[in-house]
Amino acid sequence: MNFQQCRYVEAIAKTGSFSEAAKKLFVTQPNLSSSIKELEIELGVQLFIRSNTGARLTDDGYDFLKYAKRILGEVELLKERYQGSYKNSFTIYAHHYDFLSIPLLEIAEQFNNDFQHFHMVETTTKKILESVLSFESDLGILYLNDDNRHVLERYFSQHNLTFTPLGDFPTRIFLKKDHPLAKEEVISKDQLSPYMQVRFRQETSGLTFDEDTLDTPDNRSVFYSNDRGTVMNLLCGSNAYASGLGIVNSFIKDQIVLIPLKDSDIHTLGFVTNNHKEKSPIAQAFIQAVKKSLAENEDDSLL
Repeated sequence: MNFQQCRYVEAIAKTGSFSEAAKKLFVTQPNLSSSIKELEIELGVQLFIRSNTGARLTDDGYDFLKYAKRILGEVELLKERYQGSYKNSFTIYAHHYDFLSIPLLEIAEQFNNDFQHFHMVETTTKKILESVLSFESDLGILYLNDDNRHVLERYFSQHNLTFTPLGDFPTRIFLKKDHPLAKEEVISKDQLSPYMQVRFRQETSGLTFDEDTLDTPDNRSVFYSNDRGTVMNLLCGSNAYASGLGIVNSFIKDQIVLIPLKDSDIHTLGFVTNNHKEKSPIAQAFIQAVKKSLAENEDDSLL
C-alpha cells in the first residue's frame, strides 16, 4: 500500500467512476484499475462494487477511505510545512493551571512573525507524558510530590525525559467567596470533611496520578470534570471545595478564595522535556515567561 493508492481510492469515491477518476488523476484507466486490484488483494478486502453505471464503496472501502483521508491530510500538512508561507506551531500539555495563559500570550506576541498556532492543552498526567514522549508537545507541565515522585522519576529515566523544577508549592483549598470556611486563615482536612469535593478527572488505568493535591474523600460526594471552567462553576455554585497549587492570576481570583491547607505536603511544579529534542528558543522563552509570572504573583496569588 502506498500514498498514491490512497489518492486513487479517494478520487474514485468522489467521482463514482474509475474512468472519471483516471482522467482527473492523469493516469490510464487500466493502470488505475490494476493498482486498486493490487491494493484489494494486499488488504484482503473488496473496496469497490463495480458496475456498468460506475463504482460504489463497499463497507470495507468506506472504512479504508476514512483512514486514508487522515493520512493524506497529514501528508499535505507535512508538504505545507516546508513551503515559504508556512508558520510554526507551539504546543504545551499541562495540568489545569490558570497561570499559564499569560506566559502563552507573551510568547505568542514575541514570536508572531514565525509562529501562527499556539496550543495549550489541559489534560491528564498520562497524556502529558505521552505528548512529550511522542514529540506532540514542546513541553509538559506537572508537579511531583511524595506520592508520585518515585514512579514518575523512574518513568523519566526509562523514557529519556527530563523534569526541571520551577518551584515548590503547598496545597491551597479553592472555595467560593461566601463559603462557610472562606474566612479561615488555614484549613485542616477535618474541616473539609462535611463538604463535597471537586476534582479533575484522570485515567482509570496506567499512570493515574491525580493533579488534585488532596485524596478522594471516603464518605462524601465527589464531582469530576476535565474542564477548568466546569470546576470553577461547581465551586461557585455550591459549598464544594477543590485543591491545587493555588497559582491563580486571572479573573478566577475574583470569584474564589485560596486558603492554605494545614500541614500540607510540598509539591514541586516543573516542566518535562524530551532529551531527544533540542529545546527551541520559543520553549526557552516560554519557560522564562512562566518563571516571571510565578515571581510576580508570589505575593498576590500564593498567599
